[in-house]
Amino acid sequence: MHVESLLERLEISTEMRRCQFVEGFDDFAARHDLTDWEGWFSPYDEETYSAVLELVTGDDVVLDLGAGDLRLALRLAQRVQRVYAVEVNPLVVGSALEVIGMRLPRNLHVVCANGLDYPIPPGVTVAVLLMRHCQHLGTYFDRLQAAGCQRLLTNARWKSGMEVIDLQAERVSFDRVRGWYACRCGAVGCAGSDAGATDPVIEVASCPACSGQKHLVT
Repeated sequence: MHVESLLERLEISTEMRRCQFVEGFDDFAARHDLTDWEGWFSPYDEETYSAVLELVTGDDVVLDLGAGDLRLALRLAQRVQRVYAVEVNPLVVGSALEVIGMRLPRNLHVVCANGLDYPIPPGVTVAVLLMRHCQHLGTYFDRLQAAGCQRLLTNARWKSGMEVIDLQAERVSFDRVRGWYACRCGAVGCAGSDAGATDPVIEVASCPACSGQKHLVT
């Protein structure tokens, strides 16, 4: 079966099974230290998936964190050397594997686990986390950086497209930023009043949110 046909079937299956509303979900989310929405799976639009695909190459080994129904992971497997797709919700990933069946690509490794517990495989060059504002972003950042991963692809919280975080680059001090910033703690915002909607995002090592302060956009 062609991948496009598989993607259509996965979309239908996901819409039919809203796994976050089943009995026991709240206990599941608490057990995995997830806020309620972090354990849900809401697919992104084609524009977001396509943007991710444009940022990887055939040499990359990709770790897809929160892989959901594997729609993105399947497409990544067509472009990169290897994909590790990690999804915590067993009902979401289980039904996806049911649909894919024996057509699962050899270079796509699917794991049902909490990404916080899953050891980062050796050789991972790119991680994808389409939840930039999740509460554990800082933990993922530190683990990926320590493992030698080069880039983290995430969706900017202020709806300005994909953000490519250079995990090995030196971070900028917050007090030097005049414009959009993003912090490893997961906070994003704008310092000063001169930033345009499409201006680049500056990665900082710490920000007011890290110490519980609030930074107002001026």
